Parts: sequence; C-alpha cells; structure tokens
Amino acid sequence: MSAPFEAAGLTDVGRVRANNEDSFFCDGEKGIFIVADGMGGHNSGEVASSFAVSLVKDFLVQKSSDFGCRISSADLEAGVKAANSLVYAKGRALPKDSGMGTTLVCACGDGETLTVAHVGDSRAYILRKGVLSCLTEDHSVVQEQIRRGLIRQEEAAVSELQNLLTRAVGSNPEVDVDISTHPLFFGDLLLLASDGLTKMVPDFRIQEILSRKEDISTLASKLVSEALKAGGLDNVTVVVARVRREGKKSRLGSSWSKVKSILRGADAKTSS
Repeated sequence: MSAPFEAAGLTDVGRVRANNEDSFFCDGEKGIFIVADGMGGHNSGEVASSFAVSLVKDFLVQKSSDFGCRISSADLEAGVKAANSLVYAKGRALPKDSGMGTTLVCACGDGETLTVAHVGDSRAYILRKGVLSCLTEDHSVVQEQIRRGLIRQEEAAVSELQNLLTRAVGSNPEVDVDISTHPLFFGDLLLLASDGLTKMVPDFRIQEILSRKEDISTLASKLVSEALKAGGLDNVTVVVARVRREGKKSRLGSSWSKVKSILRGADAKTSS
C-alpha cells in the first residue's frame, strides 16, 4: 500500500529578521505535518518552536504507522496540551527564556480523514478542486475584533495589533486547543503555513499557486518565493502535502460506480 501523502516543507528566514524562529516537520508516509512560529527574546522563540514541534512529533509518531496517522480529537488535544506544559516549564527554567512561546498548527491523517489542532495564528488550508479553504481561525487580537464586528478584514491587514496573539503554546500553564476533523479525497492539497506567508500573500494568490500542475516541492518553493517577493518581513514556513491514496469511502464510491455501469450494460443486453 502506498503512502497516503506526498509532502514537502520549506522555511526561510526572510529579508528582515536575523534569526529564523519557525520550525516544521512533515512526513508523508506517517501522515504527520506540523508548523510552529516561535516568540521570545534572544533565541527563545527558536527554542520554543523547535521544542514544541519535537514534542508533538514524538507523540504522534507513536500513534502512527507507515500508512498514515489516525488519532482521536481527544488524544491530539491531550498531546498538544502536554507539549504546552513542557514548553511553559522550559520557559521558566532560565531567565533568558522567560516569556517564550510559539504558535502551533498540526495536521495528521491517513488519506481518508484529517485531524487538525492549532494554537495561535499559523494556519491550515485545504485546496479541493481548485478552491482554497482555511481550516483554522487565528487566535489573535485582530481576528477577535473582526469576529465582534469592530473592524473589517481590510483594516486587520494593516492594524498595528495584527501580531498580538490571544493564545500561544508555552505562554501560560494551560492552553485551549482548537481541534477539527475533515474528510479527505484523492488529489486534495493540504497547506500548513506560518504568518510569514499568510500576512504577505493573500489567499487568492495562494490558491492560484497551489492550483498549478507542479510537484509538491516546487509548489512549496513558489509559495516561499512569493512571500519574499512581497517583502519577506518575517520568517516564512510552509508544508504542502497532496493526498495520493484514495480513502475507503472514495474507493467504495468508485467501486459502486463500476457496479452500476456493469448493471446498466447487462440491462441493455437483456432489452436487446
């Protein structure tokens, strides 16, 4: 049986920052994809993001096989919350790491179902039949203002508050984790990205790039290049994965279509 996903990840420091505080992990065989965007003084952001990615990755690898990862929403939430506790403790161990934290978006699947967990403003998207949909909602001050009808989307894009988060992994002893589950179909494209992409490149442009008939590595590279071309004001990280194995429901649907076709042919012969 083939791996459920074809996947590639790429990160770039950008054109302004001295350090890259983003981290990622992707494994198409195990169906595990993670992006984190760290914050904190000195190198604390880099430490927070890489530590969180490592913790969640190790947790999910135990739940996966070479044919993907299927995990309950409760287990995934527990794994992210456990990572939060350890990142928080690490941030309190040394004065230089005080206040460190990180966003985290994680997706795991087996080609049929995708489970997504996220904290912060790193995002998960899915492209299906040329249409891009965002699977997450930012945990940020401006998103909360939009939700309450205080500002419009266009105002949020230029707001001085757009980098302020309402949730982050490791910033507090406990964290609320958003969890969602989504069906997958053959050919779907999954994108996980830090805000270094999403704040520089509008969704319609991301959709245009992902809709091209190119390999996964090329698509990841072109997304990063687009963010750099737009100014590269932050670190930019993307993970792109294509579903390349039909899920059980898709196979059943395909088989039933073949059965109906055979029956129609048999009916036609009987009539003649």
